[in-house]
Amino acid sequence: MKSFLKILLFVLLITSQLGYGQNSKKQKDPFKDPYANPVDAAGLPRVLIIGDSISIGYTPRVRRHLDGIANVHRPTTNCRWSAFGDEHIDEWLGDSKWDVIHFNFGLWDWYGWSQEEKATPESYAKSLESIVQKMKAKTDATLIFAITTPPCVGPEKKVKFVISEQRAKEFNNAARAVMEKHDVRINNLYDAVGKNRERLQRGADDVHYTEKGRDVLAEKVTAEIKAPLRPEE
Repeated sequence: MKSFLKILLFVLLITSQLGYGQNSKKQKDPFKDPYANPVDAAGLPRVLIIGDSISIGYTPRVRRHLDGIANVHRPTTNCRWSAFGDEHIDEWLGDSKWDVIHFNFGLWDWYGWSQEEKATPESYAKSLESIVQKMKAKTDATLIFAITTPPCVGPEKKVKFVISEQRAKEFNNAARAVMEKHDVRINNLYDAVGKNRERLQRGADDVHYTEKGRDVLAEKVTAEIKAPLRPEE
């Protein structure tokens, strides 16, 4: 009987430890995992970040900066290029109430990744126009558009060509015109990186950012989001 009880206790112990491990895997840290949207703290404003892999990189940092100030969410996907965003924006907004939406499209439009029909400044502006109109029809949130971060210095590793500053400017000017037309706030992440891209980006062929680069972007994004939440500061 004692042996049976020992075996039973051992089995229960192992089972409980396995169960704990499974639960632990499900409980992802929103300050580390960009897709681990938080359980909202009651009474805090709700923020939605929409964007490509650059935004995926800074989302956890923005959550940490805004901890206790706002509940920060994002779609659990890379939001890619503007035409793709136009197709999915209603899905990403859902039926939730948002106080601030910080959104961005650009790099995929410039480089044409995964697009059969490559974007132009004109098609980019048309997609952004539609996105803004859909957001304004569905939410009263303060909208903040991030002028996209700079291209990499050399030929990008997938498409093997360089985006000139003039080409980037054409797209950025097209986006700026749409946002000014609709009184959308602008967060200029292009200038936030500016001439420091060789130091902040991962390499001459990579548009993504080092840890330091992500910190720089997160601080700028946080400041822009906080402004409408705490206008007196």
